[in-house]
Amino acid sequence: NWNYEYYCRVYGLYEFPNLNGSLLSIDDERTDPSNPSCLSNQSNTTSWKFDGTILSPTSSLIILADSLKSNRTYQFMVQMENRQNSLIQSIEIRPFEMSTNTSSLSTIYSNKGHLQLVLDNFVFKLNKRTETKNYWKCTVMNCPVHIHTNTNNDLINTKGEHNHFPESEDFLVKKFRAVLKERVVNETIAIEKIYDEEITKAKFSSDMLASIPLIHHMQSGLNRARRKLTPTLPTSNLFDIPPAYQTTASGETFLICDKMISRKKRMLVFSSPKQLQLLFEGSMVFLDGTFLATPPCFDQIFTIHCLKFESAFPCVFAVLPDRKKSTYQELFKELKSIAISMGQIWQPEQIMSDFETSLMPAVSTEFPMCVHKGCYYHYSQCLYRRIQSSGLAVDYTHDESLRSCCKKLMALPFLPVDEVETSFYTLRTTADQEVKKKLRDIFLYFDNYWLNTVPVEMWNVYGCNNRTNNICEGYHSRLNRRIERAHGNIWSFIKCIINEESRFQHLYVQIITGAQRRPTPRSKNNSQRRIDALMARYKNKDIDSEQLLDNLSLLIGKKN
Repeated sequence: NWNYEYYCRVYGLYEFPNLNGSLLSIDDERTDPSNPSCLSNQSNTTSWKFDGTILSPTSSLIILADSLKSNRTYQFMVQMENRQNSLIQSIEIRPFEMSTNTSSLSTIYSNKGHLQLVLDNFVFKLNKRTETKNYWKCTVMNCPVHIHTNTNNDLINTKGEHNHFPESEDFLVKKFRAVLKERVVNETIAIEKIYDEEITKAKFSSDMLASIPLIHHMQSGLNRARRKLTPTLPTSNLFDIPPAYQTTASGETFLICDKMISRKKRMLVFSSPKQLQLLFEGSMVFLDGTFLATPPCFDQIFTIHCLKFESAFPCVFAVLPDRKKSTYQELFKELKSIAISMGQIWQPEQIMSDFETSLMPAVSTEFPMCVHKGCYYHYSQCLYRRIQSSGLAVDYTHDESLRSCCKKLMALPFLPVDEVETSFYTLRTTADQEVKKKLRDIFLYFDNYWLNTVPVEMWNVYGCNNRTNNICEGYHSRLNRRIERAHGNIWSFIKCIINEESRFQHLYVQIITGAQRRPTPRSKNNSQRRIDALMARYKNKDIDSEQLLDNLSLLIGKKN
């Protein structure tokens, strides 16, 4: 016995009873061409379901799918009028908030690199573009469906019905190809490995695996895509570096030095402004070179790390032509010149490196006021290699007296500087005659090189918080893993360190905002606590230098 009229408006924009200026009720089949109604009525012969109940045709409301935009609040009004007495009326208003679209819109790229939209597993290509809207049509020929989006490709509405089944499998194949191509173009990893990783990640069904092409069917096309964006591989060190390889991922200058330091010898230095700022302001610097990742036509990758808040950061990547003193000096001079151009002076308080014969004099020449410390790990490594080259590897393993004497040599750097020489001569004098005979060449080598060639102050680590250059060694292992192949091409290397600079930016922000660095292994903490305890006993004169050396030698090589 009631007449129902339904009205809809966008809350706060339009007044009842008009929907965008057009009066629409449940019994009114008209539509506004520019603003289609979100109301729909069915024929009087069909009952409507509302909350699971069969209701009369004029007592419920159906909203057309995708007719309401997301992130808006709508209001619906129902006006009820008694058929027998029009004076008996009732009005009710209900709000309805749309927070998300019911259909998800995603993007893929065609084989030719054109952007396409995917809606409910149907693929659409761009048909027309205006200042405010993009118009898309289904990629299947003669399909009448069109969708409209804004310029940000947010869905506005859809028109028509598809005359074909969804392209679920075809779409997933296209998406797989697109992801594969994007990774191939932007990464330096082997194409076969990228393919295997994406297949594993996708977890395709058997039906889908039957539709996915094998790698050898896609290899040539993926290689072409990679070559299009990769410059020609150089055959000498005389080549141009494209602009894309001279900047960071954020567009900042990255190639800070490209110089021929002599005939046929070229030096490339990479660093971002933030890395340089950190380096020039830091007091502790670590130097080291690696060779496995070095591109052809060059000799080594030389990295410089800086300590900040107990965390080490890679600051400079130098591609060097050789390992000569003059080359290292040229690198340091360039960096000092850049520091001056930035209004700073690069004068670190302490530098740690290995005992490379050409690097040590270069550091002392360019940084005369700096404390240059040698890496304890490299010191003990040099001693053990000398033991091996002297044919004593078997004796070191089975002769406890000989091994004890060698380990005391390895523990000498932990003693105070003024105790080192005396302790060495005491050790040599008091050794068993048989051990002294076997270690004659070792003692002679130690006396000539470690006491009279390399300054004792350089390899002595008494009271030092940082005793090794393992920061650089560990980072070079990471770099080699990222490049994945020995002596990869120069473009792969530069791409890799551009990614490493992005990682630096992330880690740096994390650390300066209070994030904790990776915890030190428990075994290292245990060893350090025991060394600290021995040092405290020595300072308190509970033990003398000979006892300190004996006890330290027992800790050499221990894991806990």
